[in-house]
Amino acid sequence: MMAAALSLPLSAKSMKDIWLSIPDSIVPYLDKNKRIELADFIDMKVKSEVQNLLGENSVMDTITANYLSLKLNESSLLQMKLLPVAGDTIICMVRTYSAPASESNLEFYSKNWVRLHNYDINLSQYGQTMIVKPDTMSVEHFEKLKSNIDFQLIKASLSKDTNDLTLEMNIPLPFKDEKSQVSPIFMQRKFKWNGKSFN
Repeated sequence: MMAAALSLPLSAKSMKDIWLSIPDSIVPYLDKNKRIELADFIDMKVKSEVQNLLGENSVMDTITANYLSLKLNESSLLQMKLLPVAGDTIICMVRTYSAPASESNLEFYSKNWVRLHNYDINLSQYGQTMIVKPDTMSVEHFEKLKSNIDFQLIKASLSKDTNDLTLEMNIPLPFKDEKSQVSPIFMQRKFKWNGKSFN
């Protein structure tokens, strides 16, 4: 029993291990040397920034034992979290694209970077559940605002400190005043990882 317990840390992979082993096809403009540089800069407690293979700047702001956050470029953010499953750990990856409204997608992988489609989540299914009438708003005004929403984008973010996933609604409206009018009916939702899915 003691020997088995002692062997666990040796076989466990940290987020740094995961980051350095990520296939180039998943982050095609950050090769292994660039990924090593980013992780080393974090270790040295200096700004973790490199010029990626497209000539843009990539900045890693956080890497812990089980979490990573990286700004790939001005319009793309990557987050990764190690999540526990029965007797093992899997990788949850959130990619967020802003052009300029933000939209995310989730992908799940084994620690050896095998895609785990059985964990996939279609974020669009939560769209209607995130539109809620505030108590102080009339039904008529709520329905009017709701009728103006033709297209919804869902932004997802992983927590650094917990196994939570937060979803926010975005709509690609061109003007700030339009967004400010509609934003009161959008409700942020938070889901907790239960070992099998976010609930």
